[in-house]
Amino acid sequence: MRTASARRVPVSVHEPLIGAGRYDYADAFEIQLDESDARSAEEFARCALEDAPSLVRGVVWVAHRYLLRLRLGSRSSPDHVFGWKIRTSEPDVLCLEAQSPLLGRGVIVGRRPDRARTVITTYVFFDRPAIARVLWTIAGPLHRRVAVYLLEYAAAHAQPADDLARVC
Repeated sequence: MRTASARRVPVSVHEPLIGAGRYDYADAFEIQLDESDARSAEEFARCALEDAPSLVRGVVWVAHRYLLRLRLGSRSSPDHVFGWKIRTSEPDVLCLEAQSPLLGRGVIVGRRPDRARTVITTYVFFDRPAIARVLWTIAGPLHRRVAVYLLEYAAAHAQPADDLARVC
């Protein structure tokens, strides 16, 4: 098993997949793999979110549904990743979106700039700033810890570029 470490990186100044609105919060994390990984951005995200240990999946699901009150779709739908609506899915980029009546809009953009690197950026657009800021003060630290864990989990289950079988 690989032991790659995720690290926080600067948020890209221009992200065309989030629309024209100004976000209220954003963070980005990158993981560098030891070797080339054949998975698409969507496959990497599915591994991180849907194949993580059940306790982690449960905590993330409860935080999304009940703390953040995200309106999520079916976790078994091919149009969703862990309930988040797929807006864009190409081999090197994935864009997920979910709405919350308390928080506003959440967008996750996953990019695979090359086969040995993945960058995940989370954007939050507050609809109700006073409530959203309080809520994100609680959820933000958990989000940042779990994002690192999920990236490292998916990296540890890398699919070598010469192996066509799904590992995660």
